[in-house]
Amino acid sequence: MRFSSAVTLFVLTAAFVFAKDQDRNKVCDAASASTADHYAGVIVQKFTLRGEWGRNDATVYLPEKEIAEAAVVFSHSSILAQGASTDLLPLALTLAHAGAAVIVPERSLLWPPTDQSTNREGAVVVCAAHWILDHTEVFNNGMPVVNDQNIVVRGGYAYVGPRVCDPAPSSHCQFRIPFHTDDAALSRYYRHSAWVPVGETEGGDSTDRIISDGGLQAARWLQKNLGLAPIIAVVAGVSSSEP
Repeated sequence: MRFSSAVTLFVLTAAFVFAKDQDRNKVCDAASASTADHYAGVIVQKFTLRGEWGRNDATVYLPEKEIAEAAVVFSHSSILAQGASTDLLPLALTLAHAGAAVIVPERSLLWPPTDQSTNREGAVVVCAAHWILDHTEVFNNGMPVVNDQNIVVRGGYAYVGPRVCDPAPSSHCQFRIPFHTDDAALSRYYRHSAWVPVGETEGGDSTDRIISDGGLQAARWLQKNLGLAPIIAVVAGVSSSEP
């Protein structure tokens, strides 16, 4: 009986500590939806992401189906390069038409970056990733589909943007994509994901290509990796709000 009581006390204490860790490391508060609309089979929602880091207006595109084929997080809604702006919302809407749930924080990515920290704000992007994970159902529960050789042939999640500063407590900034974290309290949000690097300063980058073709090549690459419907062209005629 004493042993049982000790175990119970330990479990309750561990659960309390874990809950406190979750509160301390919480990136997002509850988001408040402001508007909703429909666009050719896609539900368009506007709402505000909030946290200790501040607030950010975001747009979500949800295909009108119970289970999305995949979920995609954008870091920014536009690219500002040499005074000209490239809107990323048509690319996001294109992916939604193809079956993906997509979330886009409304802000501009500066290109080229002025230094290595430019465009790297992580909390808003991680908050957007947490929202899409908490509010959408994805094919195969978001688990990657593998072939007989255990190679991933279809993913459930993707990110479009630069690596960002992980908001997990740390002595220094670690660049990560938003579905990856070393914070144990946020491990439930860890997902295998495809990555289209935009605004990236190291390795490969797709920014100039997206500025050139509006994101068509990136959309087709994501379509192939996420099992989306065929994409012929990027949807036109959607304007973004001011970041």
